Amino acid sequence: MEAELSGVWYVLEGEPGEHLVMEALGRRLSGVWTERALAEGFLAFHPELSMRVSPLETRPLKEAFLRALGMLKVEAVLVDYQPGAHRARLVRLEDLLEEVRRA
Repeated sequence: MEAELSGVWYVLEGEPGEHLVMEALGRRLSGVWTERALAEGFLAFHPELSMRVSPLETRPLKEAFLRALGMLKVEAVLVDYQPGAHRARLVRLEDLLEEVRRA
């Protein structure tokens, strides 16, 4: 797994089972941040989400998160996305899940 994704991930969660899902260009996307401050920065820009930042520190937690996104029909994950950025790293959900399983 790439070095930046091998450490702790920070994700946005709401009520149990509720994860951030965005739609862009006809695709369902979610987000993963490699630093708590980046995830909190995203939330500060979108306070209406009423979500919290949660760390995913272990492989089983990361895999469970990705499987939940799959059930929500998420196709890919934006890594360290910040509002207003014109570009963001996009990783296909299947590729990321495979990487986590091999780690």
